[in-house]
Amino acid sequence: MTRTTVGLITLFALIAAVCVAFGAYFSFITLQNAHRQAVEARFTITAERIAQTAQVADALGIALPMQETLTGVLRREERLDDAIRSIDVVDRRGHVLFSSAPDRVGVTEPRRIADSVAAGIENDLAAVIGQVVVRYDPHALATGAAALSEDLSRIAVPTLLGAGLATLVIGLLLAFGLKRAVRRAADPGSWPPAAVSARAAADAAHATLIAPEVSGS
Repeated sequence: MTRTTVGLITLFALIAAVCVAFGAYFSFITLQNAHRQAVEARFTITAERIAQTAQVADALGIALPMQETLTGVLRREERLDDAIRSIDVVDRRGHVLFSSAPDRVGVTEPRRIADSVAAGIENDLAAVIGQVVVRYDPHALATGAAALSEDLSRIAVPTLLGAGLATLVIGLLLAFGLKRAVRRAADPGSWPPAAVSARAAADAAHATLIAPEVSGS
């Protein structure tokens, strides 16, 4: 019985540790996604600000391909954040019209670029005439994810060990308590007075039932 009890306690400790590990993993994923959204929101604000400038110029009659002053705006915005690799203004076909990186002008990009955010440029009729694409350094996300992982590990590892140890201790205490209760139940001398009286009454009733049978035989 002792071996079975120890095995069950160990199993419960492992289950508790696994639950803590899964909780830490899902917490890391949630925090990582929140960090990505926070970082990309910062770049999205930059893209939307430039897109608004282009839309104002378009409303004044300056077509998007003719807004050459956007090059200076793009370079200035890029210098404000070291994590930005380049800022492009593209037309509806993905053709780069203006860019903070001169060698990107004329390049045709796919609709979705990895590690980038975009804001649409619309005309007065709410039709999309282009996009502002901000390409950022993925190291900005990797650094934050590494910091989150390190901080979470400092919390999760002691919690995991503590949960397993607490489960073992509680299980052992319960096992010892149960074993003690079984020994006391087997020893009438340790019974409470109420239990002793109940047993005496049961023995008396049993003796009363047996006596007629003995006398009749």
